[in-house]
Amino acid sequence: MRAAWRRPLWRASVAWMLGAMAVVPLLAAEMGDDAYREAVAQLDAQADRALAHCKQLAGGPNAQRRCLLEAETQHQVDAAALQARRHPSGNNHFKALAAQVERRHALAAEDCKSRHAGNDKDSKSAQQACLREAKQKRAAGIQDAHQQAASEVSIFTPPKSQAERQREADLDTAIRKCDSLLGDANVQCVRGLSPEARLRALSRGSGAPPAK
Repeated sequence: MRAAWRRPLWRASVAWMLGAMAVVPLLAAEMGDDAYREAVAQLDAQADRALAHCKQLAGGPNAQRRCLLEAETQHQVDAAALQARRHPSGNNHFKALAAQVERRHALAAEDCKSRHAGNDKDSKSAQQACLREAKQKRAAGIQDAHQQAASEVSIFTPPKSQAERQREADLDTAIRKCDSLLGDANVQCVRGLSPEARLRALSRGSGAPPAK
């Protein structure tokens, strides 16, 4: 795995400025190593530009936090789409769709907190109602992603390559290492996971906390 993908997620996830990579059809040809390396380099270059943009953004810490959240979630979408291009499969296609759902939910939750930021009872009640609605939409989106991926798998599912099986084993090892740690050690370990590993942990219900 390239070192660039092991950078802390807030640092590596700033690819949003040029927009998300499109989720390609399940039956697309597997992406070659040269094309993959070029795509990774492009994402890294976009990350550097977007990070500089967030640092220079006017509007105070709230605006910068929103910028970084957009960057983080957009990079998760891009990373999942890239993996679906490199190794087309039903599971990777689901992850690419799910990453879009998670991005929409994260931004919606942030909007809820911004719109209803007061400490009074009415503001807190409105914020909780807003967050519940966002959570319900997320659940519906994940279900739709499952159904869409399953419908394509029912047509044809390319077998996993040896490289993909080995990569998934390496990701699981890294996730288990973080799960075995407690407190700050766990947080630091999770922050060092690649975007693909974080997405895999999320999809299987790992206890990995979100990056901060």
